[in-house]
Amino acid sequence: MKYSVIIRTIGKAGEKYRRLLDSIQKSNIQPQEIIIVLPEGFEKPKEQLGYERFIFCKRGMVNQRIVGINACNTDYALIIDDDIAYNSDFIEKVSAPVVSGAYGLSSGPLIEFFPIPGKQSFVAAIIGDAYPTLFHKERYNTVLKTTGYSYNRHLQFNEGKLYETQTAPWTCFFADIKKLRSIHFEDELWLDMNGYSAHDDTAMFYKAWLCGVKSVIVADASYQHLDAGTSRGGINTKYFFNRGFNSYVLWKRLICYQVNKLSETLYYLLLRYHELACWIFYRIKYGKECSSAFRSGYTMARNWVKSEEYNRLKSLIR
Repeated sequence: MKYSVIIRTIGKAGEKYRRLLDSIQKSNIQPQEIIIVLPEGFEKPKEQLGYERFIFCKRGMVNQRIVGINACNTDYALIIDDDIAYNSDFIEKVSAPVVSGAYGLSSGPLIEFFPIPGKQSFVAAIIGDAYPTLFHKERYNTVLKTTGYSYNRHLQFNEGKLYETQTAPWTCFFADIKKLRSIHFEDELWLDMNGYSAHDDTAMFYKAWLCGVKSVIVADASYQHLDAGTSRGGINTKYFFNRGFNSYVLWKRLICYQVNKLSETLYYLLLRYHELACWIFYRIKYGKECSSAFRSGYTMARNWVKSEEYNRLKSLIR
């Protein structure tokens, strides 16, 4: 199997990036190429293996991903952020279901992304962000009509155990490049419109699911998210605005894809509940400025989906 490693970075992850490079070097199956994608105006990271291919592109978290995917010369790729560390057998485990042809995308579980049991998980459920699953216990994650997700708290980490999923963290995944390109994720660059690309993970995995490209979590494929935090720039009003804007467009373009009017009306009521609940929670936890930014993002998105620019987006599935 020939595969590439495609890394999205701004070159500032430091020691955490070094740990990623160490993981690549120690992998039982070595990549044929390593592609590093940086935004224009940023310098190459000082930490290097010596045989990377560097590409510079217009800034945007989604755009960087797409540029790397389009530059790939192998049939398969590990598509990864700059703050990930993984075990030496990780590639063997995540590649198996993809190379077999059964799935187009795969990853390992990242349980730390689930809400912490107790107060955090209770609040996440109340506002419609994340629920422990009730109906899809064979899945890892299921996308909710609120644009949130349900999660499986009772995973079994047996060797080779697989869980299909509708979404997963975008930090680290293995892909059949032909199948990944077939979903035309370059049509979703609206995710980058306002800086922070909120919901980019849900948008890609759920679009793949709608296109018939299945995703799977390999339960015993272990990796670590070291969280350099270089893409977010901290929690600020821009972050909350983008969450509001991208939530509504995600709901309109993907959640409501080919649903009837009655279903769309029901989904809209769920979305409105989620918007109000989040606004109240953000106001309490982060203050008026952040909650107002979140609502402003929603308001702008409602107007944008009526615009000529939105109507020029290509069909979701083509």
